Amino acid sequence: MKRHFQVTVNGETFSVEVEEVGGTVEHLRPAVKPPAKKAPPVHQAGLSPRASLPQDNRTVTSPLPGTVVEVRVKPGQKVTAGQVLLIIEAMKMENEIQAPAGGVVQEILVQAGTNVASGQPLVRLG
Repeated sequence: MKRHFQVTVNGETFSVEVEEVGGTVEHLRPAVKPPAKKAPPVHQAGLSPRASLPQDNRTVTSPLPGTVVEVRVKPGQKVTAGQVLLIIEAMKMENEIQAPAGGVVQEILVQAGTNVASGQPLVRLG
């Protein structure tokens, strides 16, 4: 018996045909081949996500949602590219947020205990 479903993944909807054999799903295949699309990067365990600099090139933003557990820099402190600025806990894992470029810390926009969203400004560099 074949069944047809509409499945939405990352905002994109696909038609899927499922063939059942003896009450179990035996075969899954897309009814229509989805357009080729580059997959978004996946955060691998043990690797720290890199913070990003938005267009103003001075504000470090959070690469993932979570809770700030430690801030390792102070205003006026000189930092180098790759230096850990703060640590965000997400899903019981600590993620080191590194400076994507060198500079001087102008402002710290969060503190330990702050819940942050993906893309939220964390530190302003100058």
